[in-house]
Amino acid sequence: MSCSCGCGGKSKTKEWSSTPKFSELKRGDKVKIVGYRTGDSQYKSKLLSMGLVRGVELQVLQVAPLGDPIEVAVLSYRLSLRKEEANVLMLERV
Repeated sequence: MSCSCGCGGKSKTKEWSSTPKFSELKRGDKVKIVGYRTGDSQYKSKLLSMGLVRGVELQVLQVAPLGDPIEVAVLSYRLSLRKEEANVLMLERV
């Protein structure tokens, strides 16, 4: 991926992935839940009960100063999730 900033391709920016992990999200990102990875079934059940089901869109509102947790807007409420636990979510950029 080349950029148009004038660095001549020497920039060390990461390539933009259409299927990011939750821990890679930045403020302002919008993603849709497309499924769940294998992981702790008890925590998966907790996420499902909070409305984090397939097809729901999330928007990153804030990232804590040390990077964890991440606050997201989902449905009609705000939710803070720990990166490591929420990486069970399979996401797609919107």
